[in-house]
Amino acid sequence: MKRKRKHDRWLIFLCACLFMLGVAGTRPLIPLYADSLGAGSMEIGLIVSLFSFFPLLLSIPLGRTIDRKGTRGPLAISMCLGSLSLFVPYIMASLTGVYLSQVIAGLAQLIFAISMQAYAGQFSKAKLRNYYVALFSIGTSSGSFIGPIIGGVISDTADFPYAFLTASVILLLSVPFCLLFPKKTAPNQEDLKGQKKRSRASELLRLPALRRAVLVSIAVLWAKDAYTAFFPLLAAEKGLSTAAIGFLVSLNAGAGVLIRLVLPYLSKAARTEALITGSILLSSVILLFHPLVDHVIWLGILSFILGFCLGIGQPLSISTTIAALPAQRVAEGLALRLSFNKLTQLAAPAFLGAVSSVTGLGGVFYVTGIIILGGAIQPRKYTRDIKKKLNG
Repeated sequence: MKRKRKHDRWLIFLCACLFMLGVAGTRPLIPLYADSLGAGSMEIGLIVSLFSFFPLLLSIPLGRTIDRKGTRGPLAISMCLGSLSLFVPYIMASLTGVYLSQVIAGLAQLIFAISMQAYAGQFSKAKLRNYYVALFSIGTSSGSFIGPIIGGVISDTADFPYAFLTASVILLLSVPFCLLFPKKTAPNQEDLKGQKKRSRASELLRLPALRRAVLVSIAVLWAKDAYTAFFPLLAAEKGLSTAAIGFLVSLNAGAGVLIRLVLPYLSKAARTEALITGSILLSSVILLFHPLVDHVIWLGILSFILGFCLGIGQPLSISTTIAALPAQRVAEGLALRLSFNKLTQLAAPAFLGAVSSVTGLGGVFYVTGIIILGGAIQPRKYTRDIKKKLNG
């Protein structure tokens, strides 16, 4: 059992890291590449929002399928789709290729996220479940840290299409790792009975812990997508090179890795209520400062602090969601949460693109800083549920 658990542990980390290295690591290049092809701010916002279009429509059906079929096959499919999405802009050096790439990449990321989170959430013991969720989060953050550095350097030394090609090859070579995950075990009679009586996915929102987890997740994702889509453009406007921008984005992701490593210790040293509320409030302030500084060092400091703050809400949101759900509906419930995430990721870039066309890039950060303050609503009730759920 220990050997199997160690085997799973490395698989979760490796697959999460490699996938995010490819797909998430090249996402900061998308607005820069689209800009080089002649796209305006509003069109760039539309392109970035396409990443979440199909996931918004398909997340719940895919969650139910993964509940029934298991995670191994869907994980392999997500890697293949991710590889294809990055190969498209290499062979189609046009805005059409960028549009198509984002549609496929969004679907790949959805399948990957549901599969990995459902696998991590299958364990009945809260301590073990939280450990695997944390491991998944560290893997995704590590890939998001390494990817932009590699993509930025290749884009500067060669060109954008070669950065996409490199990431595509990495994902394709990662497919065999997905096939090492165990097959889906046969469901027990209680699970089958529960599936026959299954209600609509929206009824899961009656769970207070799930509703509050969704609220925090929306606030975090709005801020992350604003940063991913518009910080590269803001930094380029300030005169930074693609490699420097990639480094700053990686610094932001590296802070996310760090917070996931120290979060258990911070939770013991400070009240969870203070951590969540403080991180959201500080994120808002940091976003408001982004348009006001020009030096790369100050931009690096702001990016690091922002990544540190935003890295607190997401792992807690995932763990609380899993703990609140019936065992036979974990993937479906995670898919419901992801539906709200994707709605946010669909609406935010398009809305902020329109804001940018009117106010300039600085307005994006001012508006986002104000909006995410909504994530601090009812922190006391939310964090009380977190403590109860995470302690099992």
